[in-house]
Amino acid sequence: MRKTVLTMLLLFSALFLFADSISFSGGTSSIVLRNGRENVVLSDGADVTVESMNIHADTITLSGENWRYVSCTGNASVIDESRGIAIRTSSIWYDRTEERILISSWYEIDDTVNAVAATGAALEYNLNDERLQLDKDVSLLKDTDENGIMRCSAESVIFSREDNTLQLRGSATVDWDGDRYEAEVISVDLDTDSISLDGRIRGTING
Repeated sequence: MRKTVLTMLLLFSALFLFADSISFSGGTSSIVLRNGRENVVLSDGADVTVESMNIHADTITLSGENWRYVSCTGNASVIDESRGIAIRTSSIWYDRTEERILISSWYEIDDTVNAVAATGAALEYNLNDERLQLDKDVSLLKDTDENGIMRCSAESVIFSREDNTLQLRGSATVDWDGDRYEAEVISVDLDTDSISLDGRIRGTING
């Protein structure tokens, strides 16, 4: 019993040692020891803050060296005000070392910087280069101000927030300003609102 209490104190002390980079809270917390690997499990509503990013879920597990991995289940969300992005889903896997978020469940994204909203069923977000790969029945909306909403859909979308570009692959369509574009691959420059089509293409242009 004494050894268990001491282990818990050491683990929580380690968390506070890295308080500048990660902090946490939860209704219930516990230490789980499995094969020599220490996990901190936060449940009954949990929050983890990493720099400007706040992660919330019903249950959050911290594991790995220096609490590298953050695993979230149930009503999960990521809100990063400095990046201007919010993600809502049911499960999240975050690797703090590689700065990568993986999602394998239905999600909703709001990007206030680029006026983009998207949904899909799988996501990889690399924070270092601000690159998102959205997969499985992706639907994306872009507010273009004067010309209204650009509606995009594809099996897969690569969204570069750094370059403000989209690459749509697989049954790709873009509906915008009364026109419709269809192709296997569609590239969109969101700064200039230019659209490029590759492969077998179809379109309807009004004007």
